[in-house]
Amino acid sequence: MRHALRNLKTFGLYLLPAALLVLCGGLLTALFNPPTPVAPPVPAVATMDEAYWQAHAEAMFLALLIDALRQSQDAREIQARTLIYAEPLSTGQRPALIRL
Repeated sequence: MRHALRNLKTFGLYLLPAALLVLCGGLLTALFNPPTPVAPPVPAVATMDEAYWQAHAEAMFLALLIDALRQSQDAREIQARTLIYAEPLSTGQRPALIRL
């Protein structure tokens, strides 16, 4: 009996880490291999149809087109303003803010 208790004491040192390894292994196995559901999964129902997405895409395209047109018109205005004042003007033709 004494010999069995001595073996249990020396074996007990390795019993805790071994039990923790077995426990962690079991938990990881359960985590990565979940049980299959009893009922088949229900496919997700699309709440918005194709017509909604097409209208949304057309609206976004129209907004981008309007923005590009506005930027183009702004660039043309700036270019026209710089062309107006490209040649030196006489003092009588200069705007009041630029007169020297």
